[in-house]
Amino acid sequence: MKTSKLLLIMFILFSLLILTGCSDKEEKNTIFVYVGANLKEPISELANAYEQETGIEVELTFNNSGTLLNQIAMMKKGDIFIPGGYPFIELADEKGLIDEIKGPIAYHVPVIITPKDNPMEIHSIEDLSKDGVELLIPEPDATAIGKLAYKVFDKTSVSTEIKDNISATLETPIKVLNLIKMGQGNAGIVEYSNTYKEKDYIEVIEIDTNINEIENIMITSLIYTKDNELTNDFLTYIEDNGAEVFLKYGFKTQR
Repeated sequence: MKTSKLLLIMFILFSLLILTGCSDKEEKNTIFVYVGANLKEPISELANAYEQETGIEVELTFNNSGTLLNQIAMMKKGDIFIPGGYPFIELADEKGLIDEIKGPIAYHVPVIITPKDNPMEIHSIEDLSKDGVELLIPEPDATAIGKLAYKVFDKTSVSTEIKDNISATLETPIKVLNLIKMGQGNAGIVEYSNTYKEKDYIEVIEIDTNINEIENIMITSLIYTKDNELTNDFLTYIEDNGAEVFLKYGFKTQR
């Protein structure tokens, strides 16, 4: 009887050792990345290509950058943070969450969109101040494009009038785009890359380069990474291959 109990205990201990070893191995061979929602397509392609080349699993979670930053601070885990804009990297750095910053790999460029018939005859940023304009923008506290939009407005002489015309702020630029396509709002601010598949359905008005706010898309490693070498290898992979992939999805890769 004692022998049977001893064998059972030894079996359980041996099983636990195997499970622990597998868990450590799985954790070591997985990279966890927080990605701004507007970067989903290019980062997904880069992650899939890296997995195919290396066998390393890349786990991605997508959301607006503000929500991702809160998740990192609360969960205290993960390897890489790729937000939509540099202000969120600055906030993460102030909280002591960033280990290393690399890039830029591409650029965020705000543009104006309207329904295809452009009913309010919007042709410039100043036209957003017209009476009757229903302006949709991404949430400025949660998205890079929302923050940039406010900076652009403030460079005009009609900033107050433009802001008074904001009828809704939405979680992501994609939601702004979809509502404009549906006719809910007659002008919006999105990222240039959001429009590359949609030009049959919307009008795109580029903002005067003298006042537009163009922002670097950077990539960062987090202090919580458990394998610096593996994390840096994936960051280097994105640096080396990112511009070509981002260009494919409509992002600007040169200023």
